[in-house]
Amino acid sequence: MIELTPASATDAQIIFEAWGRYPQNFARLTARVFADVGDAERYLFNLFSSPKSRAFHILESDGRVVGIVKAIVSEHRAQVGYVVHEPFCGRGIATLAVASMVEQLETAPGVERIWATCALDNPASTRVLEKCGFEREGILRNWVVYPALGDRAVDNYSYVRVPCPHAP
Repeated sequence: MIELTPASATDAQIIFEAWGRYPQNFARLTARVFADVGDAERYLFNLFSSPKSRAFHILESDGRVVGIVKAIVSEHRAQVGYVVHEPFCGRGIATLAVASMVEQLETAPGVERIWATCALDNPASTRVLEKCGFEREGILRNWVVYPALGDRAVDNYSYVRVPCPHAP
């Protein structure tokens, strides 16, 4: 069982301590490992650059922060992403967190496309997205650079979930 609590732009210390200072969590992230709390502050600044964006700390049953789930909302689109601290992976935590985020986004006015990407060599994220009702729509060639893997752009799968139309 998990709980989601709202993250805010002032939570850099929490993020740094919980998962941001551990290199293993950044293998498939576009961010670099946080060297200090300032890096976590910059991460949060970028996350909340869109006023409709949202993020939640993922809490384990004992109240410990084990990751984050986020949605960057721009116009009619919401891009979902998440991080779960590596020692807690494989327990269904990401699936529960993403499913909860999707549920919120599907009732948000104006959101007509919920999407996510993941590395081709990340079957765990593929499973999370598919369990949460996302459909693979294609491969994005040379889509993103994962700094932990070097400076070369790599391909990603593109996943989408289109909410049911909102009733008038």
